Amino acid sequence: MNGKQIRLRRLSANNRYLIVPMDHGVTTDDIGPLSDFLHTAGEIINGGATAIIVHKGMVCHLPVLNDVGLIVHMSASTELYNEVKKVLVCSVKEAISLGADAVSVHVNLGNDYEKEMLEDFSKVSSDCRTYQIPLLAMMYIRDNNNKDISTPQDIRHAIRIATELGADIVKISAKCDSETLSEIVKDSLIPVVVAGGEIKEKEAFLCRTEQYMKSGIDGICYGRNVFFSNKIKNFLFDLKKVVI
Repeated sequence: MNGKQIRLRRLSANNRYLIVPMDHGVTTDDIGPLSDFLHTAGEIINGGATAIIVHKGMVCHLPVLNDVGLIVHMSASTELYNEVKKVLVCSVKEAISLGADAVSVHVNLGNDYEKEMLEDFSKVSSDCRTYQIPLLAMMYIRDNNNKDISTPQDIRHAIRIATELGADIVKISAKCDSETLSEIVKDSLIPVVVAGGEIKEKEAFLCRTEQYMKSGIDGICYGRNVFFSNKIKNFLFDLKKVVI
């Protein structure tokens, strides 16, 4: 077992991923419960998440992680200027020095900035191979105005791009029915996790998550639907029953 495999095991439970991203504060000021970062992180950690995603500056503000994996996010953009164009704001070596079990990058395909983001992805992937640390690739299809323009074929292609360029896990936006999602992910060589998307009522969201899992995905990567819920820890308990 190599270093990547050892670290990958820290991110999941029973080979299923329940990841909660908490990196939204760079992109937007509309972060609600993330304003009380310590409390919200504690609820997420104690609620059963298998891993969390934060930017490098927030690692020192986290409570004790216990068995929760730490993913340091390396991409950033802001709604103040250009949300679709992601740039690197951390290095793999720096993330490892902070105690990261993995790193993540965000790539928006299908716009004028795709080339630069793919170049950054490739550089990070090479460093991840050198340091034997897993890479989670967040792959979206967005136009120059950050509008989701994905089709099922696009999403399948995005998974393939992530795999070809060296990602160990890929995150996608799955705006399709469960049968279509099953076709999209069935041939993936790496674990696929799905984004939560727009905020939904709890029971409807749990039902959708159950359908996702039946489609053959490997887990979820939900942010706003988790930390904007009324009772974060209870919501995660319910999600864990569905996912793990």
